[in-house]
Amino acid sequence: MRPRKPAPEQPDLLADITSLSRFPQHKKRQPGQFQGTDNPRALRLLQALLKQPLTRESADTVTGASNGPEEVRKLREQGLELPCYRLGVHDRDGLWTYRGLYALSHKDMRQVARALAKQKADSAKSTRGDSEASDEEGTRDGE
Repeated sequence: MRPRKPAPEQPDLLADITSLSRFPQHKKRQPGQFQGTDNPRALRLLQALLKQPLTRESADTVTGASNGPEEVRKLREQGLELPCYRLGVHDRDGLWTYRGLYALSHKDMRQVARALAKQKADSAKSTRGDSEASDEEGTRDGE
């Protein structure tokens, strides 16, 4: 059995992940203005990505689906850049391979935070409006 080659030096994962990928981004995306989404899977994914970058496996777990990359694709179509960085790791057989790490760009973070805050405010308004309407109906019925 041959001795395993040492892994190449890898920077701290807490560093800026944009410098970690050894693969250039070949697809030039033209991200637009993200307006938000009503998809619960996408919302769970975005809330998790605001906290930290996610691997593909983690994206599957967070979304509750077995196809996290499909949710990422849909979000990209809605205007997010959502790059995937490839980081070198050893797999379970000890072979050197690359895993994907999804992360929001700085622009994406601002757009997602704005969209989620707007959605939260809108849902609070609609909830407040529904309760006020039911209070008025209750007073009318009681008269």
